[in-house]
Amino acid sequence: MVSRRTALQSIGALLGGFSAGCIGQSGPTSDRVQWQRRIRGTPLLDDETIYILDRLTLYALSPTDGSDQWTVAYEEDEFDEHLCLRSELAVDERRIYVSACDGLRALRRSDGEQSWSIDSPLRSGVTVNGGRVYANSDDLLAIDADGGEIDWRVSTGGEHLTRPAATKDVVVFTNRVDGVVTAFDTDGEQRWTHHTDTETRSPTIADGTVYVATAPVPGREGRLLALDIEDGNIQWNVETPSLKRGTRPVVGTDAIYLGCNGRDNGRLVARSRQDGSERWSFTADNRSVYEPVVDDGTVYAGSNDNTLYAFSLTGERKWTVETNSTVGSVAVGDGFVYAANNERLFAVERT
Repeated sequence: MVSRRTALQSIGALLGGFSAGCIGQSGPTSDRVQWQRRIRGTPLLDDETIYILDRLTLYALSPTDGSDQWTVAYEEDEFDEHLCLRSELAVDERRIYVSACDGLRALRRSDGEQSWSIDSPLRSGVTVNGGRVYANSDDLLAIDADGGEIDWRVSTGGEHLTRPAATKDVVVFTNRVDGVVTAFDTDGEQRWTHHTDTETRSPTIADGTVYVATAPVPGREGRLLALDIEDGNIQWNVETPSLKRGTRPVVGTDAIYLGCNGRDNGRLVARSRQDGSERWSFTADNRSVYEPVVDDGTVYAGSNDNTLYAFSLTGERKWTVETNSTVGSVAVGDGFVYAANNERLFAVERT
């Protein structure tokens, strides 16, 4: 499948609406907002570039002013399914990886040209580590990042698979519906399996521990588990609000942060990495708090109450920005927080 790459001049970007003069009804109006674009998606910031996929167009943007470095646009009739491209991107030093219902695309970071592709329908986003791309298809695939060859594949025994987590030694995935957590060595040999027997979110790996959130009663009750990465044994297991579907636990220096759903109110919860005990929590004015980001002493999170929040590591609110639309994803750079709501991407001053 061949992509169309389009280089846009600055005047085209202005007409697209990234400047402050183009703020519309759904745009944030805080003085903290430095620029915004009418682009929806999940921003990924890496090495002085923001990558974001808005339905059929992949953008590489300047984090300073939101101008286009390059774009790749696809045609709707290239795909058998509507909304085939998945908004979650992955990157390494040379490539961007775009997962889709028809396979995986590896694009050059320099200009967006396609390097290789795998024609195997993917269930979720992919993870990159140690020169490999790990992807959930009909099987769990370990793909050589340079050439696109499949190094190994193993049966996963289910269709409702989440985004894998990986280190240089191990890859872990979960079956969302059946609650099976499985770890493989990087040669494809199964290391261990743990059964939660309930709906389970994507895993996170940090310092020899796999953190997994479950949702026995989605939208109300959940649990957070810490599993030993060597053998899958439970280190601790605590009750939490239900983690929002499509998100994962976020690990900080000494705490784990969860964006949670609720029947009446969403919550942002901080838990101790040592034993899972609650450090603090925040209750939003709507039903969902999305996956947070923790960076340099601050926790950032968006919510269905149309607000971007910044908290200290002890839970004090530092500032908020109202956006008139649900804030679903956040990325953090040196000087700005990049957040996306249902209408646009915007850059907010951190301090």
